[in-house]
Amino acid sequence: MNPGRIFTFLFLFILLFLASCLPEQKLAQSFVKSGPKIRLLVTPPDYLYLYNHKGEAIDGFSEMSDKQQDSALFSSSLFIQRISDSTMLEDYVNQFISSLRAANFEVYLPDQIDSFLVSQAQSYKVNISQIQLDEYTYPLEDKQPINDTVYYRRFNLNAMDFSVWLELSKVNTDKPRKTLLYDSQSAFDSFDGNFIVDPWSNAVRYKYHIDSLGLADVYDMAKYLGRKHGEYLFDFFMNQWVAFNMPQNQYDLYYYHYDRRKKIMETTDEDRFEILPNK
Repeated sequence: MNPGRIFTFLFLFILLFLASCLPEQKLAQSFVKSGPKIRLLVTPPDYLYLYNHKGEAIDGFSEMSDKQQDSALFSSSLFIQRISDSTMLEDYVNQFISSLRAANFEVYLPDQIDSFLVSQAQSYKVNISQIQLDEYTYPLEDKQPINDTVYYRRFNLNAMDFSVWLELSKVNTDKPRKTLLYDSQSAFDSFDGNFIVDPWSNAVRYKYHIDSLGLADVYDMAKYLGRKHGEYLFDFFMNQWVAFNMPQNQYDLYYYHYDRRKKIMETTDEDRFEILPNK
């Protein structure tokens, strides 16, 4: 074997070994093994906020009143007008709660608040303060230089953003502090395309395929993010626990995500809730 490759392999092995010995990773693994031992009162949202941002596709949109614009945006929407608020919220909340219970949280709903308040164990209120869907057009441009000429093709893809805000606050404490957690994910038309040069005429053609985003995909997105956000909340508590229990004068270097299906611990920068500043 090439000596350079041997050195690279050993270097990577050492890095992985050192990473596995990091005190914060050991703490994170112990949190998973012991379970969170946390009670959660989950409050679902009352409304689903729906917005269509495709005003540029409506003739005379800029000349309409605000009320007319709202009506035109709703009636011309591809998804917003067809979404059942109750079904969407139910899909998200049910998957969120199931994911939390799978992670061994003790979960209560508002009609169980008396039972929730009985215990003096670590307890938190989780208020799903807002769920918002935004429909818009995503501009896509493909270009390729061919024979000293740059060819362009532009497309407008349908897109949806699914955004969630959570308010987390501890109960049974003298100084309750609210933590604001946020995540937003996007779904687009699936696109595949490329430029082709005809070998006989040298004419440049563009071949593409669009797999359009459908209403079923939007509902599936709600279910997926409900499960994902249950995992994110577990990770949030795990990383808070790690930070609190780090040895003195040592700092946690990474944010950890626990993949329950694969049973592996991994670091992440993006697969997590964003912590928003309190206003």
